[in-house]
Formats: sequence, structure tokens, C-alpha cells
Amino acid sequence: MIDLKEILINSNYKKEAEELINIANLAYKHWETYWTGFNSTYVCEDILKDFENLNDFKFFIYGGFSSSQRSRIACFRGDNIPEEDALKSNFPAQGIKINGNFLFDNATQDDFRSLLIENGVNQIQVGDIWTIGDRGAQGIIDNSNIKHLDEKIFYLRDVKVKVNVVCIDELQIPSGRSKKLVNTVEASTRLDAIASAGFRVSRTKIIERIENGMLRLNGSKVTKPTINLKIGDKLELENKGFIEILNLEITKRERWKVKLLRK
Repeated sequence: MIDLKEILINSNYKKEAEELINIANLAYKHWETYWTGFNSTYVCEDILKDFENLNDFKFFIYGGFSSSQRSRIACFRGDNIPEEDALKSNFPAQGIKINGNFLFDNATQDDFRSLLIENGVNQIQVGDIWTIGDRGAQGIIDNSNIKHLDEKIFYLRDVKVKVNVVCIDELQIPSGRSKKLVNTVEASTRLDAIASAGFRVSRTKIIERIENGMLRLNGSKVTKPTINLKIGDKLELENKGFIEILNLEITKRERWKVKLLRK
């Protein structure tokens, strides 16, 4: 069994790490594969750094498709490792389609996520959500306790939407992004400056998206563009992927050399 206190003492994500410890103990006892709930993919990656020396266990991160921004961690015994294809084909999730006419009332990923949560879905049951133009959204959702959503009509603000639970294969999966290093020089380490450079979005538009709650810093929604960032901070912008700050260095002219990893 895993020593809970020893793992948690230095973890940056204690709640998520505790969940992984609990399912690891189940995996060890029952010789089966167990999955955590959904979290940001970079959170999953960070959590596993605390588990990398545990030879009795192996882990696998997956969110329903290769470039998912939210994923689950599968845990299984080191002496009972399943094939990767089997893990993906048995991934405990389904697709969801939320169809409605948003031509005159734009909605964000968080709007659609909130709609699901308001109708009985736990936050950790919801994987990626992406918008489909002005026709609604699609996404990945845990496959347990979701029958009450299928073929049902709900309202997102004043827009009537119909929800359908489908196979993941029926979704229009968003195109993947390859990892890319971005080097830039900025006047400050402000959130809006670095996010604008990293995501290749104008300063005006990035401020608008920040103020509308479309950007997350280290997993938490932020609405103030003036926050100063530090090395190791991670940004997630709706429909634009992730940015991790690898290095910040002040120049002789008192500007900032910024090194980012975008994925």
C-alpha cells in the first residue's frame, strides 16, 4: 500500500494526488485498471512526478484523444500492464453533443461546462469541451450516471439546446497541436503580455478573453491581466492549448527575455 502522508507532503495538488493514491491501492489489491477523474493534462503530468519512483505501479494519461487539454490517469500494477490500445478502447468516457443556435448569443467552453455541472454532472466527470462555431459544442464526459442527459432539452441562458450522448468516434475532434518553443522579449512579466506573445493573440483580444474568464493560470480562472507571472506558471486559453513558462531573464535594458513551451 502507498504511504499517503509521504506522497502528499510535497505535492502541489494534494486532492488530486490523494485520489490517485486511493485508486493505486485499489489497482494493487484487485489487479485491475482504475482511472482518476478529469483534470488539466499538465496537472496530471505534474502529479505523476511524485509517483515516478514507485516501481509497483504504472500510469497512463489519456483524455479521449491525443491532444486533449483535460485527461484522466489510469493506474495499474507494474506486473500487470495492459496494452495502450486496450486502455484507449476501454477508456471510461463517452462523447457529448450540445446543439443549439448561438449565432446571436455566443457561448464559451466554460458556459457549456457550467450547463453540464448545473444539470448534475460533477466537474471531474467533464473532459475537454470545444465549441462548434455558433452551433453549440462537443466534448468528452465520464460514462457513469449520464443517461439523464441523453436526448434532453436544456437552456443555456435563453438558447434552447439538445444534448446527445454519443461514441467518442462520432465527435469532430479538434486538431492537435505539436509542442513548440517560443522565445520573446517583453516589457514586463504581466499575464496579458506573455499570453499575447505565447498564444499569438493580439494584446487587445487577450485582455478581452482574460476579463471574460477564458484563461486559466495554474488551473484557476483569472480575470486580471496585470498579474505578474513566474517560471513554472502554466496558462490555458480556451481553444488555444497550453503555455508553460520555462525561463524569465531580465536584460541590460530592463526588458524580459521569455522562454515558453506551447502545447
